[in-house]
Amino acid sequence: MNNPRLSPHGFQRNSRHVNKRNLELLLSFATPQGNLLDIGCGTGNSLLFVDANNIEHYVGIDHSKDKIAYANLVHAAPNVRFIVSDFLDCNLERLPVFDAVVCAGCLQGFVPNEQAVIDKLSSVVKPGGQVFLSCAFDFDYLPDERFIQERALMEIRHQYPCISEPVVFDDFRLSRSALLDTLNDFEIIRSQRIEETVEFENLNDFRDWHWGASAKVRNQFDETIREQAITDYYQTLYTHYCAGRYKTAYSSGLMLLRKRRA
Repeated sequence: MNNPRLSPHGFQRNSRHVNKRNLELLLSFATPQGNLLDIGCGTGNSLLFVDANNIEHYVGIDHSKDKIAYANLVHAAPNVRFIVSDFLDCNLERLPVFDAVVCAGCLQGFVPNEQAVIDKLSSVVKPGGQVFLSCAFDFDYLPDERFIQERALMEIRHQYPCISEPVVFDDFRLSRSALLDTLNDFEIIRSQRIEETVEFENLNDFRDWHWGASAKVRNQFDETIREQAITDYYQTLYTHYCAGRYKTAYSSGLMLLRKRRA
């Protein structure tokens, strides 16, 4: 089973639920201008929601070669550059100091190294510069969501050899307090929290949505049976969804930050 988010077309399909809508809302908090850095840029969707006339230089960074290839094809322009790299491994010394940074929907993927991301981000944005930040928050919007995830997981763990302790999707969301503790270099100009349920038409849509955190589940199983185990896990969870026992939602925090002046 291939991760749909790793392919550019799968990423775009998966984004149709909330990602683009939240990104558009986030970038409406202010007007990005000057030099813009986009961390975890994916297929370059941020460029759909900024005024190109206000952007002097744009640099997008993502670890996926396929997404960057797609972005280069769709968003080619003299002042647009995409880099294939993990943000924490990327050498930014030769790049300009940035007036604004977008870090949308990817910070939770760096857990437990989120502080390192914020520190590096702070080092490349100029004093007074803007940061457009969004990430998945933990929440109790649907209190049974984690319980059913764990129930389905334990059923599959009893069927297949496991190589690590059990964790579920909801174990990898940032708390608001933990995030705020990382932001000492910044002041919050505007923030908004969005919580809502997500509906699915079929198993493929359901599986696509959950892929973002699925690596944590997949890696619990021996690689010789990993694909079958994760397939059975999604099918079991989807059965709970179809029976009305499992509902899924998302909780996102959207923040416009400004770097403090020295």
